[in-house]
Amino acid sequence: MSAVLAAGLSLSLAACGSDDKAAESSSGAQATAPSSASEAAPSLPTAAELNQVMGVATNSGAPMEQRVATVQGGETVPPELFDTLAAAQAQSGASFQVVDPVLPGYAPNSALATVTFTLPDRAPNTAENVEFIHENGQWKLSQSWACTLITSTVAPEQVPQMCQDSAAIGGGVAPAAPAAPAPAAPGAPADPAAPAPAPAPADPAAPAAPAPAA
Repeated sequence: MSAVLAAGLSLSLAACGSDDKAAESSSGAQATAPSSASEAAPSLPTAAELNQVMGVATNSGAPMEQRVATVQGGETVPPELFDTLAAAQAQSGASFQVVDPVLPGYAPNSALATVTFTLPDRAPNTAENVEFIHENGQWKLSQSWACTLITSTVAPEQVPQMCQDSAAIGGGVAPAAPAAPAPAAPGAPADPAAPAPAPAPADPAAPAAPAPAA
């Protein structure tokens, strides 16, 4: 953002001043661009900060505008996703807990963490590499992991359609066909043919009838 503002400022100076001043401003903007880009990467969040995100996302009593800000692209997500997230905790008694360490993710604005979720009378389950995205100045749970946590804690008929569609896209891969046997190496002896079955023995000839007496 600061690089764009600097570029706009240099253009304004070019219109009002001399070509030399415009060139100096342009070169100054180019010199500061790399440092601005490096400053764009946010610092990693703490587990406590991510737990606050999870807490608001699953809190049915929180205003919807706050809950929307806890999931990546929440402004375009159907509201039922947030209702189901809250229901997953309220109806099932599930609890979500982000634990250390929080690690760098797949992109500069991504972080990975381990989340334990517990259901009553069951042993805790652990989800590793849960992704959080830094968007609009704050950390949010990625859409894919929001769906994963939902499908892990609610009945299939309660899973929102967008999560069912995501599962259909990511799954359903047909198993690979079995590999054909490798061809025999050149010069290798052919497999011996199976011996033909032995012919069945012929039925013994019936004894000749005795000749009639003279």
